[in-house]
Amino acid sequence: MTVQPENLSPAQDGNVPDPGSIMQTATAFWASKALLTAVEFDLFTRLGTRSMTAEELGCDLGIHPRGRYDFFDTLVALGFLQRAGDGPAGQYQNTPATAVFLDKTSPHYIGGLPKMLNSRLFGFWSHLGDALRTGQPQNEMRLNGKPMFEELYADEARLGEFLSAMTGLQAGNFAALAERFDFSGYGSVTDADGALALLSRIIGTRHPHLSFTTFDHPPVAPLASYAQKLVTA
Repeated sequence: MTVQPENLSPAQDGNVPDPGSIMQTATAFWASKALLTAVEFDLFTRLGTRSMTAEELGCDLGIHPRGRYDFFDTLVALGFLQRAGDGPAGQYQNTPATAVFLDKTSPHYIGGLPKMLNSRLFGFWSHLGDALRTGQPQNEMRLNGKPMFEELYADEARLGEFLSAMTGLQAGNFAALAERFDFSGYGSVTDADGALALLSRIIGTRHPHLSFTTFDHPPVAPLASYAQKLVTA
């Protein structure tokens, strides 16, 4: 009869669990930061429909030669770029997904959200421990005590980035609404807190018989007007 010692750890009794999910989550920010930085550089937009070598793409983006191959090949390994060939002659291209969603010329562009995640939220999350210890906000209020939206509305560039992020986040839902909801019995749509008026623009393209009223806080108006001009230009 074999007696098993009590209170053995999994490692001691030979039944060792897989640490893969722990390590994958612990290092997930590596992959995330690579993608967010590529969006920061507008890499996918600059590539567009072209194929470029590491030297060509690196020069175009202003990336130092030391990091070009590692950075671009990391994006290949993560599935965000395609590469044909090896070494200096290798040609990098967008994947079907990055061409649709991360090229600014695409009507389905969602890169505004990754840009805000990179420039604004990525840093805030590094203070999660402080938030848990103190119970205090770690966003803009951490620096000067002002509420988030007061800060955003005071800085047109940061407000534009925020609105672009929200636009990218909501575009798919707006397109689904325009396609699936029966607007034939309606003559107008009002969009409160309409940001860059994307909802009105998407539904209006699908249902031209409608008229639209979109409104938001006054600082948003110039940015919404500029977005509309870009669409109609």
